[in-house]
Amino acid sequence: MTMQTHPSTALTPPHHDERVPIDNAMVDLVRAIWARGWQTAACCQDTGEAVEAERAAGRPAEPSGNAGFIDYYRGWAWLKMPQADAFAFLGELAADDRLRHLVTTRWGRGCWRIHSPVIWSDDRFLSSPFVQMHFPKAQITDVTRILTGVA
Repeated sequence: MTMQTHPSTALTPPHHDERVPIDNAMVDLVRAIWARGWQTAACCQDTGEAVEAERAAGRPAEPSGNAGFIDYYRGWAWLKMPQADAFAFLGELAADDRLRHLVTTRWGRGCWRIHSPVIWSDDRFLSSPFVQMHFPKAQITDVTRILTGVA
């Protein structure tokens, strides 16, 4: 089980029966995503800080625990969604002038890092059914406002 680093609120996803901890800075965004009928699989309000805390606690002993990863993702939020829902979510953001450039341009300042990992499963490589999105945590409020229609 993943270690809970940030203060969180327990919410029950519409596609689950059990409550899950959602980082407090992500609660409104996650609720807005769920209100659209989309699912989330995981999220974090500051990936670098969370991985640093896991490393300090002695886990995980994986490449993501290295200092370069921690420094790179410090100040970046993380959202993991099923592909179809992620594509719909990103499409909404791309349709908005405030975030279009950030979600459609790769490697620009403040632009999102979006990928779908390739995984090894049952003796073959497959595309993960999930999309991983990293974005500056300072954008959490703007993304939430776009989804909820608040100016």
